[in-house]
Amino acid sequence: MYKKIISIVVVLALVFVGGYFTAKQLVPDSAQVSAGPKYATKPVERGSIVQGVNITGQLNGNYGGSITAPKPEGVTDSNGSPITAVYTVEEIFVEPNQIIKKGDNLIRLSASNLGEILEELNDSIQSKQEEIQEINEVINSKLESLGKTINKDISSIEEVNPDEGIVIKAPIKGRITEMTISEGDELEGAIAKIVDDSKLKIPFKASQVEYPNIKSGDSVLIMFMRGVGEKEITDGNQESQDPYMQYYPAVNDYCKGTITSLNANPVPDSNSIYYVYNGMIEADNPGLIQPGMKAMLYRQENGVPVELFRYDSTVKSYAKEKSVIYTSSLENIVATEILVNNNDFVEEGQTLIKIAGNDVEKTIESKIDEIRSEYSKINDKNREIEDVNKKIDKVSELTTKLMVTAPSDGMVSYLNYNVGDTIQASETSDRWDIQLMDMYNTDEMYVYTTVSDLDVLYIVQDAPVDITVDALPGEKFEGTVMGMDQYTDRDGKTVYNVQIKVEGREGLRPGMNTNCFVNSGESEDTLLIPIEAVFEEDGKQKVEILNEGGESETVEIETGLMNDKYVEALSGLDEGQLVVTGSTKDLMPSQSVPENDSILPSTDQSDTEQ
Repeated sequence: MYKKIISIVVVLALVFVGGYFTAKQLVPDSAQVSAGPKYATKPVERGSIVQGVNITGQLNGNYGGSITAPKPEGVTDSNGSPITAVYTVEEIFVEPNQIIKKGDNLIRLSASNLGEILEELNDSIQSKQEEIQEINEVINSKLESLGKTINKDISSIEEVNPDEGIVIKAPIKGRITEMTISEGDELEGAIAKIVDDSKLKIPFKASQVEYPNIKSGDSVLIMFMRGVGEKEITDGNQESQDPYMQYYPAVNDYCKGTITSLNANPVPDSNSIYYVYNGMIEADNPGLIQPGMKAMLYRQENGVPVELFRYDSTVKSYAKEKSVIYTSSLENIVATEILVNNNDFVEEGQTLIKIAGNDVEKTIESKIDEIRSEYSKINDKNREIEDVNKKIDKVSELTTKLMVTAPSDGMVSYLNYNVGDTIQASETSDRWDIQLMDMYNTDEMYVYTTVSDLDVLYIVQDAPVDITVDALPGEKFEGTVMGMDQYTDRDGKTVYNVQIKVEGREGLRPGMNTNCFVNSGESEDTLLIPIEAVFEEDGKQKVEILNEGGESETVEIETGLMNDKYVEALSGLDEGQLVVTGSTKDLMPSQSVPENDSILPSTDQSDTEQ
């Protein structure tokens, strides 16, 4: 019982003593009260301020996308069906997490079936070219038929005018002979003959004695003879009548001729037992010499006859003569206009006969349309060949992509295949089916992080960001705020997401920890005051200053930028004024304001910048 009473007395004593000393500390003595409050102040100084917020986050690579085996886009076989390329991984030049440069070789593929497709396409072109050749043969045949119809050698339908009908022209220059057709007569076979009687053809015989002295190209002299009647002759004592023509010169002078051919092989003469050499002489017609006239031939020297050929010759024909013949597949072709007569002299190409009329015109147009149709077939084949060549170009282009290279600088994320694996790629293949590897683009990297509802006020779009990386001390990287969004989590708390773009360069890797200072504004050569000197009253920013009498005075100010230490004073204060940062009115009785309290640093820019 006594022990309990003693314990209660001790506890009451402790409480009383403790309360006494606590009251003594809290209640200021009379000297301190009579002295009035003390103030901690700092002068308004000029300097620089940077406003922003520090946030941290992990570095993320910009997804460079999947690197895939090349799709055979637009590649088809000869029938136009899309192909499936069968690739084999021949070589792999990179490993996961390896940094790569744009254009670096990554994987080499081969495609076993592309060669077969190329061969098939080339065979298709060869086949179509053969078909074109066959069509050309048909065209040539039809052109030949059309040429015969209009009696004209033609090489294309552009040379034919259906309005002209059928025109028969002189094949050579000369005189019309043997004209047997009249207007209204049907045309078939030989119509007339045109002879150029300016030159003569004279076959001759040379004896074995004469042959060594002549050759092709030699000039000879000719005396043309004409017959004038019969003569009675006597053979011994017996008289007989034999037809014999007397010949007299057709011209009074020698004519020149040229040996154009001379056969080196002698043959028996049909009129004797001797061998002779056959040849041909051409000579200008001195006038009115006609086939069938006799010709006496002389070997000459300097234009003087020196030896008469043993065998006389006969003028065989004119050097140029050609029959005018019309043959056609058309029936009942009638001459509608005859433009020449027998013995008329015509020039080569001169129109002799015309055949006109609607039926003829339609027939010619029909034949032209048939040929045009064949040309159209060729155009179709050429277009098909052009299409096949485009397919070949597509296959060739695909073969150039078998060496897969890096599309940009970056880092390999992972590989999907090993050497020897096969991949089937079609035009409709999903990229995941033909994915060779993934890569990050390290030229642009990102930091995805969150900020508090207080710091979010410092985050603005496109704000510059200074970034340091724990793994690379001493290095600084540049960045930019790319975006910001917010959402409410399950607990009803608002979360602010910030996306920062980082200019990548050598050394950065996805996954590195970063410290990011988001610069939301800065000002130089401006008035600065400590942040603890500013307070808000009635919705306005204010500070207390000490006047010349040492008394505090409240003034309203306009603030600008601020950070965790300083506030920019835009108006209401002058440089050098003292602002109150604390006073004894705000302290507990046990607290005091230290002498020479220093809150503001010097005006050196390095001390005020953040």
